[in-house]
Amino acid sequence: MDEAVGYAERIVQSLHHRNFDTAELLSIQYIQVSPAAAQGWFFLAQSLLERQHGAMAQMAFQRAWLLDPEANWVQSVFAALKQSEMGPIREDILELLKVKKVTITAAIMVKNEERCIDRCLQSLIGAVDEIVVMDTGSTDRTMDIVRQFPEVKLYQSEWKDSFSQLRNEILPLLTSDWVLWVDADEVLHSEDARHLREIVGLFDGSELPVILQVWMANQYGSHFKQDFSQSRMFPLRFGLRYFGRIHEQIAPPGGLQERVNTISRKARIRLIHDGYDPAIWKGRRKSDRALKLLQLMVEEEPRNPSGWFFYGRECFNNGEHERAFTYLQEAERLAQETPGFSAIGTVRLYLVKIHLIRHAWEEAIRLCTEILRMTPDYPDAHYHLAQAQVGQARGLVQQSKKEMVAYHEAIISYRGTISPDPELKAWKAGLQMAELAVHSGKLAEAKKLLDYYTEQFPDVVRLQIEHHHLEEKINRLLVGTTKEVVSNEGEGND
Repeated sequence: MDEAVGYAERIVQSLHHRNFDTAELLSIQYIQVSPAAAQGWFFLAQSLLERQHGAMAQMAFQRAWLLDPEANWVQSVFAALKQSEMGPIREDILELLKVKKVTITAAIMVKNEERCIDRCLQSLIGAVDEIVVMDTGSTDRTMDIVRQFPEVKLYQSEWKDSFSQLRNEILPLLTSDWVLWVDADEVLHSEDARHLREIVGLFDGSELPVILQVWMANQYGSHFKQDFSQSRMFPLRFGLRYFGRIHEQIAPPGGLQERVNTISRKARIRLIHDGYDPAIWKGRRKSDRALKLLQLMVEEEPRNPSGWFFYGRECFNNGEHERAFTYLQEAERLAQETPGFSAIGTVRLYLVKIHLIRHAWEEAIRLCTEILRMTPDYPDAHYHLAQAQVGQARGLVQQSKKEMVAYHEAIISYRGTISPDPELKAWKAGLQMAELAVHSGKLAEAKKLLDYYTEQFPDVVRLQIEHHHLEEKINRLLVGTTKEVVSNEGEGND
């Protein structure tokens, strides 16, 4: 890690000073030390692009993107490549891009998938070395369609209420170096077919098993939702197995506590999945099956936080928030006793969402703070923390308004021995109401109050206003609101 950081710092300096030859040389050395580090390939691509070696730069950028699928530079970089000269074909770069030859099996579990199994298999042919399909009792044309593909190995098994059991039954049937698990309602992206062997070749030499998380493009009607949480590819030589009846997890043979002896990486291998499309999902009763299997999981392994987490998540997604809260709390409690459980941050994030629904702002803030203590750069925790703080602030504004109403009611009848401040009654309370109106979005009301008290008490109010910048804030917000209204009216007139 220190060596990689050293290379990165020197490359950045070279690029900054436009020493592109040096940057290229250092990038090549960086890659030779860490061939699966996306940063090294990105630096090399930058150096090549600056030298107008466009063709070689594009190949290096593709490698960097393959290793870092969530990179935010992709769109701008490939736009720049279109303006670059092709440049020479560099044998040294081509040699650097070579990877170890590794074989892959695509494994698919099916039952009544006649709607989609043909297109799934079509997308995999040529991209992998072997395709294995396990049928668990189809009563439609699924097996007939599979038999039309002579290169596909078809097996049959009995469904026993456990996805892990079925996957573990399939694993010994595979003859390749790596496995890629694909669902029947998924299609391998055509551009990524040629990258499957490339990505596993980069990681095959690792001393620890590398589990690759692919890029899921889940289709909802005409929209797609990206997900990088699906662990679908891993080498077979380490004897990895699955655990859990549903939402099964990959780990060494010793169990989930040995998951710490594996490496998880994301890869730009895109699987397009339409099974969540409402038109397809409706009527499949997958949620009922999931709840049944999750109930069995927590009964069989009551001290395993994974089962309680998945159960809680399923209930949350079904809108059963109170039930979800109970199960997620149990998952959080058990996670403290399970060092190999790595999803405690996700458990807490679901608890945060429930606190937000309940308007329990302080609890949401506490949990977000705890998540960020563990993972300071986790963006979702920052977002939900902001949500909780805004909710808390709105609550405080509402409470402040109640107190100001109470003030105006009390000042009429108060006859106590401690004299009230006359300036509060005269104008300060009015300005406070204007400030609260701003925070409530009632800008016209705030402006009206401000104008009234400025006219009645011009000297003292002006000093107060300048101190709090209240007038500037109201005018700025009013101008912004006016512009927005004008813009919207203009759009309506087109």
